[in-house]
Amino acid sequence: MPLTEFSPNVARLEASATLVLAARARKLRAAGVPVVDLSAGEPQYPAPPFAARAGIRAVEEGKTGYPPTSGLPELREAIARYLCETTAEEAVDPGAVIVSAGVKQSLFNCCYALFGAGDEVLVPSPFWPSYTTIVRLAGAAPVIVETTWDGGFVPTVEDLEAARTAQTRGLMLNSPGNPTGAVIPPDLLREIMAWAERHGIWVLSDEIYRRLAYAAPAPSVFDIAERGERTILLDGVSKAFCMPGFRIGYAVGPQEVVRKMADLQGQTTSGAVGPSQHAAAAALGESAPRETFVDDLLSRLAELRGTGLSRFAEIDGIEAFPPDGALYFYARIGGGARSLDVAERLLADVQVACMPGEPFGSPGHLRFNFAVEPEVLEEGLERIAGFFG
Repeated sequence: MPLTEFSPNVARLEASATLVLAARARKLRAAGVPVVDLSAGEPQYPAPPFAARAGIRAVEEGKTGYPPTSGLPELREAIARYLCETTAEEAVDPGAVIVSAGVKQSLFNCCYALFGAGDEVLVPSPFWPSYTTIVRLAGAAPVIVETTWDGGFVPTVEDLEAARTAQTRGLMLNSPGNPTGAVIPPDLLREIMAWAERHGIWVLSDEIYRRLAYAAPAPSVFDIAERGERTILLDGVSKAFCMPGFRIGYAVGPQEVVRKMADLQGQTTSGAVGPSQHAAAAALGESAPRETFVDDLLSRLAELRGTGLSRFAEIDGIEAFPPDGALYFYARIGGGARSLDVAERLLADVQVACMPGEPFGSPGHLRFNFAVEPEVLEEGLERIAGFFG
């Protein structure tokens, strides 16, 4: 008999599969196993020096007290300016911004404030695994909307309409997407936003990879002038600014929703780490070095993307989807093999860590992070070729 009978709130909650497998790879490397880790959902590069220095200065100057629950005023103002500088939005009120301990907390606060028992939230698949879990923690039901490889892994309005019911209250968007790297084209995004507004559906747009797009800039919901009021943008500094460990994310939406999210955050974590907020304010607020950093990162990633796609094209038994954005190759495997089994064998046989498709809602696929050093990617691809060969 188990020692503890957990409450219904968490009784069915499972550990994040992405974090579990990444931790296993780290443990093997710590034990001396020469693992090529392509499983992580983060760029493997240092933070912008000017942002890191701002965080260090904050500590040295004694700025280590409790920060405001919604975020430091200077960070909320920097976020507002940043969005005006990088989207078509001309004015963002800092009062419409809330800062949290990563985008995941912003998303949780948002779902917990807006959705509950009896509500349904549409989640296009493949999806970041936390989406469905967070929706369930809010008491609502995730409804999976399948997308296809041939359709570019983006949902159409027809797909969404087919899944809509009288209980549909929300829609989760992620473009560029994790794990596929798919980007929703501007015209399609405009159609989706209009459809959501017609039906009174909240759109939660996770744009954490927005600045990392290769074929063309990835559109933001803030580029859609006619978007409805039920729109919340979520972003942070973990990907485009290589600052995942700083744990700074944010949400921007109607002020009444932001205030309720702040009330919830005030009863849980309170404000995000203060020195990290100072670092994020520098990363987003210093326009010239910010854009230089993002441009340099994008150039580096584009080269790695090209290297990987060329190499995958030579490997039988696995095919990589060409990502228009984000950090990943999402590859399908043949033969009807379970991707979880293949991922386990890759780690055991050739010491390559990757993510299986099951947690993303699409068995038969593997996700590989290409935001690593060139020699690491090349070694990983060589081992992958040997495994499938």
